[in-house]
Amino acid sequence: MSLVGVELENGGILLKFVQTAAETGGALHVQEARYPPHSPRPPYHRHPSQAERFEIVEGALEFVIAGEKRLVRAGEHVDIPKNAFHLARNPGDTQALVIWETRPALRTAEFFYAMSRATRGRARPRLIDAAAILSEYRAEFELAKPSPLVQRILFGCLAPFGRSALKMP
Repeated sequence: MSLVGVELENGGILLKFVQTAAETGGALHVQEARYPPHSPRPPYHRHPSQAERFEIVEGALEFVIAGEKRLVRAGEHVDIPKNAFHLARNPGDTQALVIWETRPALRTAEFFYAMSRATRGRARPRLIDAAAILSEYRAEFELAKPSPLVQRILFGCLAPFGRSALKMP
């Protein structure tokens, strides 16, 4: 199922899917992301099987990649290798517009859809919803803490209670 054109709010960031696994044979996911001024820090995380590329169209984003901070401005890009812990936020006073690519696509669109649905206007999803999502999409997204083993045990125990967050349109 194609999710191209779907627009979501995810932690204050507005996402619009441009290409998903359905259009690229699983090779690529592309989304447009609009970060508000002074966007909150997302959790430090990694993508165990995916690399990312962020092309800054307007504004700037601050990245922390493998512990190193870097400011990337309009006209620049940053590549994040698979399995590298990172985060990105807008530290500036103006909106940042970014073209964000993920390779391979895996189920990136579905992950963001589930996270948006689970937040329902909150900054973060409920713990049981987050557990279900992070358990289901662990190939796409893994938190830096707690350890992967603790995440699998904890999220595995809580996931059955948050399964409604995984329903697709």
